[in-house]
Amino acid sequence: MVTVYLPTHNRAQLLGRAIESVLGQSHGELELLIVDDASSDGTPEQLERAARQDGRIRILRRESAGGPAAARNDAIRCARGEFITGLDDDDRMLPRHIERLLGAYRDEHSLVCSSCWLDYGGWLRPEPAGPELITLDQLLHSNQIGNQVLTRTSRLLEVGLFDESLAAWEDYDLWTRLVMRFGPARRLNDPGTIRRVDPTAPRITTSSRAPLGARQYVERYRHLMSDSQLRSQQLLQCSVDERRLGLAEARRCWGPGTRGQVLRTWVAGNLPFSRGLREAWWRLRYGRAGPART
Repeated sequence: MVTVYLPTHNRAQLLGRAIESVLGQSHGELELLIVDDASSDGTPEQLERAARQDGRIRILRRESAGGPAAARNDAIRCARGEFITGLDDDDRMLPRHIERLLGAYRDEHSLVCSSCWLDYGGWLRPEPAGPELITLDQLLHSNQIGNQVLTRTSRLLEVGLFDESLAAWEDYDLWTRLVMRFGPARRLNDPGTIRRVDPTAPRITTSSRAPLGARQYVERYRHLMSDSQLRSQQLLQCSVDERRLGLAEARRCWGPGTRGQVLRTWVAGNLPFSRGLREAWWRLRYGRAGPART
């Protein structure tokens, strides 16, 4: 059995799509554990109706909002599945997503993950391909895993679940601990989910908390990081701070492993029109494309 945890908070309009995408999986031996993080809209009633219609749904409700990490941890502690994966309440799984992750899973890997389609609120593009084997060395440069994985439930419990004290990046932190304990992660570059990144819509973790989460991550793992990895993290900090990369800072970050990242970050911050050009190119190439129903 696979447990799918799905935290939600005041997303009644979007939640139905996420639920349907899980219940429509080709791998039918699953439970959908939805944690209502003290929603005040129509979410509780919607969840009650869904649970009556499909016995694979279990509902947990928090009386006070604790945030995504706390909600996910509640679900993991109650999970019945040998394996576990997650979904955000505004995202969707493609029909064979869990089947493919299970087929790719091996115990010599700490976890398995997949790329996704990025939903910009009206058009989609595939996430850039990443390494098929993600080592700790690669992970300390940046989160190349993403925000969802499939692994054994016992492994999440062993490494200590999501850290609720972090302002953000609690998923990146947990994946790092899993890779440290159980070895490299495996990544499937065939997209398995549709992840909403519409800049006009709120996300589970607000952007205002991301800069502090990024700094907390670096402080926690600084002792493991090389100079090159620290430069990569400095560039990430610049991006989440939404600030311009100056020439002096660019020179400090420049190195054999960061040259491309420095150039991309500098262009994005100093040539703002480049973002519009990049998005126009994406729309031209992918705007009419959509995910295969597999």
